[in-house]
Amino acid sequence: MGNSGQAGRLCMRNMLMLTVFALSLIVSMPSLAATDKADLLVSMKILPLLAKKITGPTSFAIIYNPADTGSSEEAKGIKAILEGNFETPGNIKLISVLVPVNNLGLIADSRMAILTSGLKDYYEEISKISIGKNILTMSTDLACVRAGKCVIGIVSKPMVDIYYSKAAADTANIVFSQIFTLLAKQM
Repeated sequence: MGNSGQAGRLCMRNMLMLTVFALSLIVSMPSLAATDKADLLVSMKILPLLAKKITGPTSFAIIYNPADTGSSEEAKGIKAILEGNFETPGNIKLISVLVPVNNLGLIADSRMAILTSGLKDYYEEISKISIGKNILTMSTDLACVRAGKCVIGIVSKPMVDIYYSKAAADTANIVFSQIFTLLAKQM
């Protein structure tokens, strides 16, 4: 009985350690979060690594779902950040344009677009339009990148990670320098 009791405690201890380990992995995985200034700063670090440089005033589409309060608030927050004292590489002037998912034609003049959270049902439509216009799409929602519908995925917390979809980049004719492909994580 003594040995079976010890074996049972050892088994329970191992299961507990495994559970704690599994939970730590879940907690450390990048999750969907509202786009903030840190995310936008990370996204700007990508611009000098584009083969076709962005110069001069540039339209930056902020795509959101007006029927989703969280998405709308996130879009307003992104716009406020971009219109504040936001620094861009080479002092590129970004002209932020709010683009509701029910009027995606507004992204036609944009070189870049950022998707707010809550747009999973619109990935396909956003992708089709952005591909035809060679628009660099970005999101903090990594599912968009995994699906090949966004070119760039941004994670700024707890540490900075940049993800990209080579398929989405190729389809949208977005070309990066070789150093970018070494630094970013392909999905």
